[in-house]
Amino acid sequence: MKIKHIAVATILSLTATSSFAADWYLNGSLGHSSARDESVDELNSELIALGVTGLSTAFDDSDTAYKLQLGYRFTPNWAVEGGYIDLGNFDYSATFTGPVAGGAAASLKVAGLNLAAVGSYPVNEKFDLFAKLGVINAKVRLNATATGSGVTFSEDISKTNAKAYWGVGAGYQFNEQLGTQLEWERFNDLGDEQATGEGDVDLISLG
Repeated sequence: MKIKHIAVATILSLTATSSFAADWYLNGSLGHSSARDESVDELNSELIALGVTGLSTAFDDSDTAYKLQLGYRFTPNWAVEGGYIDLGNFDYSATFTGPVAGGAAASLKVAGLNLAAVGSYPVNEKFDLFAKLGVINAKVRLNATATGSGVTFSEDISKTNAKAYWGVGAGYQFNEQLGTQLEWERFNDLGDEQATGEGDVDLISLG
């Protein structure tokens, strides 16, 4: 966690002291991600269908996230940006009492490279509203273990797929070198339905 904060702080300090041309910008953002994973409900239903009883589950659906973006503004209204987005980890756990006592645990890690088009509406010289539409080449890594009757089963699966995302936000420019922005983004159907399961992830970030 501390490494993520240090990385973002370093990027922000570079932004403040950089000598990029006015059309280029560098953005480091730290935020909160939350998963909307319908596959968790499907997994619980499948366990019950298999005859599992006494099922108790938990899903940690949020984490700290960060992103590093390099962008180029063609006009005051249009820009393109891309870079790296780390949406964090999401953890699932389950215990059951029958037909044999046991448990299961799974962790999902989501990160990838992205590219997006950004449309802005300058309200005044310092404040603007924007929307974006992009693609993330997201790698979803699933690490899962299950135990029961003294037997342990584990698997580690990674799938990388290009998926669409979109977002909206607002920015404020302190001066020619430094500004800030608050945004919300939705990343759609991340993962692979057969291998890791699919789910949406929301990201609220400040950069």
